[in-house]
Formats: sequence, structure tokens, C-alpha cells
Amino acid sequence: MLSYPILLSLLVSIVFNILIFFIAFKKQTDKLTDITYASTFALIAITLLFWYGDAMHPYRLLLAAMPLLWAIRLGTYLLRRVFMKGKDHRFDVFRHIWWRFGRFFIIQGLSIWVIALPYIVALSSSAEQAELALRSICVPIGASIFLLGFLIESIADAQKFKFRSNPANDGKFMAEGLFSIVRFPNYTGEIMVWAGVFIACIPVLQGMEWATIVSPIWIAGLLIGLSGIPFLERSNKKRYGHLEDFQKYKANTKKLIPGIF
Repeated sequence: MLSYPILLSLLVSIVFNILIFFIAFKKQTDKLTDITYASTFALIAITLLFWYGDAMHPYRLLLAAMPLLWAIRLGTYLLRRVFMKGKDHRFDVFRHIWWRFGRFFIIQGLSIWVIALPYIVALSSSAEQAELALRSICVPIGASIFLLGFLIESIADAQKFKFRSNPANDGKFMAEGLFSIVRFPNYTGEIMVWAGVFIACIPVLQGMEWATIVSPIWIAGLLIGLSGIPFLERSNKKRYGHLEDFQKYKANTKKLIPGIF
């Protein structure tokens, strides 16, 4: 039963996050939370790549390469950021409460599993399905959307990191580079990344496997309605809401898509 890819990946995600929780709680640190997030995606991809079928098949390699590339880039960025910040103050109220801190890691593991569902299913597809998938237009389209989103997210994160690292920008809001086009370009890129992964997986989806479309919907919902934009909007309003330039920037600049949203 554990060989079933969906259950296997769920087990990998939850167990890995719980193990990291034990370390983080003992050390009373939140420096491991973000890097664990990125690492879990990579761990799932590597596990399934070598657990099912031909690991060297071009389609399977592409499917594994996308989350791996994304995870390495994001994990490296988040690790640099957390050591620059010292700690994440959002955890101050419950870092010392084991069940609340542990609940965060479990929910994170579940969320990662939901987002990873398309490539979980696709990486466990048959050799025949993988061969047919290579002839589908969905693969280059999905890979292109992924790559564009990856570049947008990477550039936006690099621009923001450089801006925040400059002491001369202390007290200023970020409105340069891609942030002059939309207010949250890194989230635009993130949503594109997972939409691209899903599209690349479409050729092998059958029946109930189409339910894996929940992946891009889930990440978009998280970023737009829950932990992403709403949190940053509140933070930015508190820090920069009194600035006339920020008010103009917010009024004239869309959140994710220029001229639309």
C-alpha cells in the first residue's frame, strides 16, 4: 500500500516535516521552516523519480527537474534571507508551544503535498504514458510557462533582496525593477511555476487524476487570499501607509497582472 505514489509522497512530506520540527523545537529556531518547505518538494521529486519506472526517461527527468530547480533556487534564497533577518517574528507567539509549532510543520507538509500532486501522479505514470506525453503540445507549453515564472520569481526575489540589503533603503518601500510593474511579481512567478508544472503533467492524467488541478488553484489561493498578499498588505500598510508615494504606488500598480489584477 505504501508503494502507491500519492500515499508514499504524503508520508515522505509529513514525516520529513515532523523530523525537522523536532530539531527546530529543541533549538527553538524558525530558521529551518522555509528551507524545509523548499526541500520537501525536492525530496518528493527525487523519491518518485527513482521509485517508479525509468529514472532517465526524458519526460520523467523534465517533470523532476522543474520542482528540483525551483526548490534549489528558492531554498538558497530563503536560507540567505533568514540568516540576514535573524528570525521570523511571526513565530514569536508560538515557537515555544510544541503543539502549535508542530501543527505549523504538519500543515506545511500537507500543503506541500497538495501543491506537488500533479508531478506526484505524473512521475509514477507508465512507460507508455511517458512516451505519449513527449508528443503532446502541453509539455513544451507547460515547461515554457514554468521557465518564465521561474525567471520572474528569481529576478523579483534578487531585486528585493538587493534593495533590502542596502542600509540606504531602510524605511523605504520596494517599487523598483519588476516591482514597478506589479506589486507582487514574485507571487506572479510562483503561480506561473505551478501552473506550468500542472500543464506539463496533463498528458498523463486520467479520470480522478484531473483533481490534481487543485495544485495551481491551491497555491494561487494561498498567495492571493491567505498567507501571501494579505499578510504583506497589512505589513506594508503599517510601515508605509502614511507615505503619499506609497499610496500612489498602491493605487496605480496592480497586484499580480499589469492592468488586470
